[in-house]
Amino acid sequence: MNKPLTVLVLLIAMTVPGYVLAQDASYYHCENKALPITIPSMPLGDAVAVFTQATRCPVSLDVKRVGQFDVHDMPTERVEGEMKPQAALEKMLSATPLNSRVIKGGYSIYNE
Repeated sequence: MNKPLTVLVLLIAMTVPGYVLAQDASYYHCENKALPITIPSMPLGDAVAVFTQATRCPVSLDVKRVGQFDVHDMPTERVEGEMKPQAALEKMLSATPLNSRVIKGGYSIYNE
């Protein structure tokens, strides 16, 4: 491929929405400040995805400490209002036997 055509293809690829398949690290910018959050009651797997999109805080599952539960379909509590991400996650998990803790750059869900 010649150089001008290669540059043109790269420029088009950079401007097409959804070209990048995964979020890069700059997407996650978890800050402990209040923001408006609305997350309906839904299965935990879906609720965590909505939480991450709303707060830009990644959430991981501590597999060793939730392994005995089928957590993906576990129902969560509705979250609505202006609150810090940690408070929102705690409220969301209040309908489950699970807890959350702060880890570097985000949160981890576990069971005691």
